[in-house]
Amino acid sequence: MTRAGLLLLAPVCLGLALAQPTRAQAPAKRFATPDGKRPSGLFAPGVMVGKTLYIAGKGDYRPNDEFPAKVKNCLSEIQKTLQTVGLDMQHVVKSFVYLEDHDKYDDLNKYYGEFFPTNPPARTTLGVAQVPGESRLEITCIAYADLAERKAIGQPPMGRPYSPAILAGDTLYVSGKGDQLPSGGHPATFQEQVRQCMRNVEASLKEAGLDFRNVVMSHVFLDDAKNFESAAAVYDEFFEDGTEPACATIHVDWIPGGSHVEVTCIATTDLAGRKVVRPAGIQGAGWPAKASPGVWAGNTLYLSGLFGSQGGMLAKGVDEQVHQLGKNHATVLDAAGLTLEDIVSGHVYLADMQDYAPMNNVYRQYFSKGPGVRTTLMPSKGHENSETRVVASFIAAKTQPAQP
Repeated sequence: MTRAGLLLLAPVCLGLALAQPTRAQAPAKRFATPDGKRPSGLFAPGVMVGKTLYIAGKGDYRPNDEFPAKVKNCLSEIQKTLQTVGLDMQHVVKSFVYLEDHDKYDDLNKYYGEFFPTNPPARTTLGVAQVPGESRLEITCIAYADLAERKAIGQPPMGRPYSPAILAGDTLYVSGKGDQLPSGGHPATFQEQVRQCMRNVEASLKEAGLDFRNVVMSHVFLDDAKNFESAAAVYDEFFEDGTEPACATIHVDWIPGGSHVEVTCIATTDLAGRKVVRPAGIQGAGWPAKASPGVWAGNTLYLSGLFGSQGGMLAKGVDEQVHQLGKNHATVLDAAGLTLEDIVSGHVYLADMQDYAPMNNVYRQYFSKGPGVRTTLMPSKGHENSETRVVASFIAAKTQPAQP
């Protein structure tokens, strides 16, 4: 298996799990359904954990409509889920936008901005090969119920409907940062581009009074799979041993603004509640970046991306890889005192959208136990014949039981 054949590479480390939150501290969990009860499908439309709402990826579901209607319908679907728990668009703190038509980026900003006229959320936008069904874009969001604890960090870039970062309670959501220099250009070499990208992340962290020690989860996006090792070497410079966040690294088709690398992250203001989980018996197959299999931030556990490998050997075919992927995540969760039922949100990346149905057949045996919300996509072309068929990363939480 070649490194270029991996859609997502997530390193994990060996060791022992550290302390976990106690049940007495755990927030309530409920589903964003009309009756608030557990849905029966593969994943939930939304899951509320305390004041935080995780929303499943929503497509536009309008194959025959023009692009403006697609954006509006996609965001209207998100709005419907928000309203089931008494929230609205002003409560959104972070969104991921996955766009098939890369030339529609400016149009996306125009119509997306109509839903966020003031104080927009943090956002990460990426060009991908395909989203499920006949949709051409997919958007997933995180919202926060208490507007008094929601604070924008920095001002939206000129003509762009997103904030550099949003602080919601004790969690900072940082928008995707490309490798742009303050002058607007880009560094000449890829290594310097990654370094500038990380400096741009650091600027938002510093403005919120934080640094890289506070980061609990990062997503690294590259537009060329050949750059994984070079990106890893620079990424490593910004994290000390023992403080590594969980990490997922994804090869995508396109990154806005002429960048070749983009990083987005989640950080906690509460370093005392930040605990690393390093279970024994997990051997990852990832790039040599510093990362932890899981990181607690209070009652929330962020997990690095994993795929269907055991002992360095990749399982054969999508079915067996999803089985092994489920077992790998269960191992990390078990070390943290959680189960697969405690997953509240996840991203699933496929080498080929043709694997969507067979992936779901096995996925339901492991990841529909909560169920959490889910966003699924094929992030890049050219990997349809890759040995690695599926990779995924999740967020889990220690909560009070949801309604049955």
